[in-house]
Amino acid sequence: MAVLVWTLMVISLFCNADKAMANNLDEELIPGLAESYRLDDEDLPVVLTATRLRQPRAEVPASVTVIDAEQIEAWNVTTLPELMRFVPGMFIGHGDDENNASLAYHSSSPSVMRRLQVLVDGRSVFRAGIASVVWDDIPIALEDIQRIEVTRGPSSATYGSNSFQGVINIISKHPGDTLGVRLRYRNGNQGEDDSFASYSWQQGRSANRLTVQINASDGFDGAGAENGADELRDSKRHGFINFDQQRNFDGAWQLHTQAAYKSGHTDIRKSDYDQVAPDQDTRQGMLMAKLSRDFNANHSASLRAYWQHDRRTQETFVRVPTALLDPALYDLYRDNPQLASQGVSVPVVSAVASGASAEQLEALAASAGYALDVSESDLAYLQEIVANTGGDLSNLSQQVNGYTDSNITDERFDIEFQDTRRWNRSLRTVLGVSMRRDQVTSETYFGGKVNNDTYRFFGNLEWRQSDRLIVNMGGTYEREDANKDAFSPRVGLNLLLAPQQGIRLIHSEAVRSPDLLEQNPNYNVTISGLDDNYLGISEGTFFIHQWPESRDLDHERIISTELGYYGRFSGPDIEVDLKLFQEHMTHLIADSIQLRSLAIGSDSQIDIDGAELQVNWRIRPTDWIWLSSAYINVELKGEEGERRQQRVDTRLSAQDSVVASWHHKAHNWSLTASHFWYDAYNSKYSRHGNRYRRYEISMKVFDRVGRFNPWLGFHLQHLVDDGSLVYVNQQYSTTNLYNVQVGLNF
Repeated sequence: MAVLVWTLMVISLFCNADKAMANNLDEELIPGLAESYRLDDEDLPVVLTATRLRQPRAEVPASVTVIDAEQIEAWNVTTLPELMRFVPGMFIGHGDDENNASLAYHSSSPSVMRRLQVLVDGRSVFRAGIASVVWDDIPIALEDIQRIEVTRGPSSATYGSNSFQGVINIISKHPGDTLGVRLRYRNGNQGEDDSFASYSWQQGRSANRLTVQINASDGFDGAGAENGADELRDSKRHGFINFDQQRNFDGAWQLHTQAAYKSGHTDIRKSDYDQVAPDQDTRQGMLMAKLSRDFNANHSASLRAYWQHDRRTQETFVRVPTALLDPALYDLYRDNPQLASQGVSVPVVSAVASGASAEQLEALAASAGYALDVSESDLAYLQEIVANTGGDLSNLSQQVNGYTDSNITDERFDIEFQDTRRWNRSLRTVLGVSMRRDQVTSETYFGGKVNNDTYRFFGNLEWRQSDRLIVNMGGTYEREDANKDAFSPRVGLNLLLAPQQGIRLIHSEAVRSPDLLEQNPNYNVTISGLDDNYLGISEGTFFIHQWPESRDLDHERIISTELGYYGRFSGPDIEVDLKLFQEHMTHLIADSIQLRSLAIGSDSQIDIDGAELQVNWRIRPTDWIWLSSAYINVELKGEEGERRQQRVDTRLSAQDSVVASWHHKAHNWSLTASHFWYDAYNSKYSRHGNRYRRYEISMKVFDRVGRFNPWLGFHLQHLVDDGSLVYVNQQYSTTNLYNVQVGLNF
């Protein structure tokens, strides 16, 4: 931070030393530089996400990747996460237990996406109960996306906690830009089966769109599958209906409303005591409205509110030892978790039944090679466990059947006001306030209903210190029920070399709030409908559990420093973005969030440095090349045991990665070829990690017959390396994945 402040002072003194000469140079060497500051200049690429201000790319205090509708169509991907492979430093994983894709920018868990914020037209789809983004549950079709802006770097200064490493902002097309009917059907191997239909119409001052989509996939095949056989239960089938309306009123008022309903089924593999697969059924609903007004060219304001509801039903039939449901064992676990885990073992129970003392039990454990602390109250619990058997210790081997569930309902109410002003030629601000209630209901995870209210104040100031130097200062202050107050600042300097060239220096700090399950669990697995058993109970609770008082976690924290360059050139038409960065992450929650993970700490830290490059080259109107590359060097801190935990956060990250794509569009056909190369990938189980390579080819043929526009597409994905992605089961029995799609627009 001190280096950044001194740099600001030196540049400011330099720019003021001879402002007259600088102005003359601007007029002679960079004509029209001052005019480039106009926000309505369509010649300059602009972004909206980084500071909530509309800014030309060279003036943005952040590294930003923009994927627009043209690229989405050219790459012909089937899911939103697959698009993120084209973003430098971004990697895709897959939860082996939850059957959900996850994204990591630089580093994060391969199972749960919890350090990136995802917005859809300003609405956060980040779940607060169990921190994650479930991509299958986002009710937006790829065909309805206008652009995706990915802010690569800490963004809590703009969007609050959980924008820890970046923000993915999905911006939908205006219904007026999709008038008519669009139909598409796609089918391929691995059970891929997708349908899409959309109808947009104009009615007075309103533009409306209704979209319906159904998609299905069989997922991975498994490590031992051959010749297309599918060993795994990881298929899914989801569908949604989405309504979008944009309406204009007198006085420059605008109202944007959205509504969606989504339903789906996801296969989940059996584990532990499951007798049948604990598949997951989901139902979601969403309503959102945004009222905005442009008071004049220099002042605008907006009020946005949304409600979303997520119901997940996950039930299964289990068979467990009756002894694990003993209430005395449950109480013992609360007092002494280590002893409870050994409490129903034959040596311990036999010794207690024979009248062993606490000291004798400790000696017994020592002779077996492990240490136990046994108090008199612990001994009393063990004696109660023995008494519950009725004196027949063979009852401890009894098995009992029953039903259990992991049902959970998430509900969110959010309202936000934002005011944007240009005070003069040199100064712009955006200020806002938001209030959010996250409400989660689950008997299994929280013992009922829990709430978390969050109040957020945010702002950003853009100051043009001179025609060449732009200073951005922003921050967000948050107060919430479940965690301590937090403030996330960012300071950025942009030195313009030309209207579309700039050097940026950024210092930012961000936090991630522990989710409700991490911070305030009341995690109990209750089994109902039990068979006859020696305890004489029809409903019992598994002895391993978690309780609210067992945690006191701090915010995860990141301090990031970035030096970057952005340049847009004409003749040839090339766009270049280079980023050099250092990230220091502390108070990380590296432990897995599972029922058995009682002792969870926020005490890990990781240092990351590296470089990222993105190049977009439009060779001619019919051809373009996309190139992204990243080098990521991770240094794990702490003792060897801590580093082992932290490696979970680096399993998904490649040290070196390159993605290259070429697109050609002719009169009635188009072709896109892409190559993905990751090295030193998944280094947890291999000294040097794995290598992941694949090629993709997409071809499309289209025609025009009157007002009808039919088209046919083909997509082939060839895996060069047929090893697993992260977990051993995440493999296909074929190296070629393909699909064929047909469409009609009119």
